Amino acid sequence: MEQQQQYELQVLIASGPEAVDRAVLGFALAVSAASSGIKVTVILALKGIAWAQQNIRAAKQKVNGFSSIEDYVNILGDSGAVIRLCSSCVENNCKLDKKESAQTSSYVGLTEVAINAACNTSNTIVF
Repeated sequence: MEQQQQYELQVLIASGPEAVDRAVLGFALAVSAASSGIKVTVILALKGIAWAQQNIRAAKQKVNGFSSIEDYVNILGDSGAVIRLCSSCVENNCKLDKKESAQTSSYVGLTEVAINAACNTSNTIVF
């Protein structure tokens, strides 16, 4: 009997509210993969860490028939996907409430992201 390969996907979202359409596409791809049974990790980095904050107006926007980032984040949570924050990006962002983000997401260093990307079964896509 042939064993199925466990696929993993990292979606690195570096786009923030100024590029909501690009970020929405990244979240939509993550939701599609997670709904298909793929193990998904979303990494928020650079301007993308804005999506870890509560009450971001752009997170409620629907773009070209896609759902909002707020909706996608809820779906990802329900599907078992993991959302992580780039530790360096959080440390250097004075706008992000670090206590709030620490309760809702875990941190990741880019070394771990790079190691996962180098694995045979893990792919990384950047938005």
